[in-house]
Amino acid sequence: MADDSVNDDPYMYNGFPMNTPMDIRLGLTREEDINHEIRWGIISASSISSDWVKSLQDVPGAKFTAIAARDLDRAQAFAEAHEIERAYDSYDALVNDDDVDVVYIASKTWDHHRDLLRSFAAGKHVLCEKPFTDTADQAKEAHEAAAKAGVVCWEGMWLRFFPAVEHARACIERGDIGDIRLVQADYPDRVYALNPAITGFGAEEMPVIAAAGRKARPQPYANDVFSAHGGSPSAAVLQYGEQEGIAVITFPNGRYIEESNYIGTKGRITIETPSHHPSAMTLRTGRPGRRGNRRERGEPIMELNPHKGWTGDWLETHWEQERNPSNGPFNLVERFEYPVPTPAPITRGQPPGSRWNGERLITYKGWTWHGGNQHGFTYQAQAVHRCMAAGLNELPQWTTAESIRVCEIIDEINRQCAERGF
Repeated sequence: MADDSVNDDPYMYNGFPMNTPMDIRLGLTREEDINHEIRWGIISASSISSDWVKSLQDVPGAKFTAIAARDLDRAQAFAEAHEIERAYDSYDALVNDDDVDVVYIASKTWDHHRDLLRSFAAGKHVLCEKPFTDTADQAKEAHEAAAKAGVVCWEGMWLRFFPAVEHARACIERGDIGDIRLVQADYPDRVYALNPAITGFGAEEMPVIAAAGRKARPQPYANDVFSAHGGSPSAAVLQYGEQEGIAVITFPNGRYIEESNYIGTKGRITIETPSHHPSAMTLRTGRPGRRGNRRERGEPIMELNPHKGWTGDWLETHWEQERNPSNGPFNLVERFEYPVPTPAPITRGQPPGSRWNGERLITYKGWTWHGGNQHGFTYQAQAVHRCMAAGLNELPQWTTAESIRVCEIIDEINRQCAERGF
């Protein structure tokens, strides 16, 4: 029953704690490069922009140069609340500001394509909120324009940077749950709900898709293209034939679980609710994790003792379940908690607040928090600074190929629902 692929310490992977950010774990970046200076320009004086600016206050290298909105009064109000130097009523003026290094785009999704191209034409790096664009063709055009301009083009998929998700990915890579056979996820917004399918099966294979749900309708204010958000309720089954796996994804408009499950040949991982900004994950495996030196002593890792039952190099857990080292029931259940940085907004409308980060008091400037766990933006913000300092063209946690693949899957779901939706 020995499994040589399991680390001696189940809470470490290749010398790093399981929740270590992927860019650091892969040796691509340095933790201290959150001090790398970036001058940010913000497109759209929205509540989500406010959350981003507040979270950037946890990144020592972040500087705030300019904000642009369609209405100058709103831009000036945002600038005053967030202590930003300049306010514009023109997006063109912002992207052409020589003191802006990176543009953060938080405009309406149907305007992302326009604002992406505008930024690249001005030679600016971009972090664009999700959904990246409404269609895969728009996404591809944007990435091509960025490559031509020699700048980075990143989708802000903050979900991928939460420690619970980083931990889950490390477990999957380490083989803790074996080969993934099924992914289950739900969320009204398709870009979130589909994300676990990409986490489990990657972006290389385009799945065969069977979709059902509300009829997709063109957006009259966006050149009649379908929305990346889509209409709930709907659902899709994605078949990954090469990998012998299935993803069952639902997009509800009622009371839903909002959790993600990765079910493999050896166990299961659950990203706990709220899975699009999670603070916990649960690992269920068929046997306890190992730690010991029986192998070095030339003894079997596990053996049946007639007086004590199964004994071996494993971590004692609870009850006597560790005495049943089978691949059947999930006899080892471990829950890992990763609370977001305080203040941790539970719902909309909480005041910005302040916190002591161990070195200094951070008072969060700006408007109230937009949604639950929104302070989790901090994980993505720090990764962006590290990756920019390292000169990376992609964010390892959410690559260009993954971003485009989600767009392609949404395109196909929209096409099928437009043909036969209700």
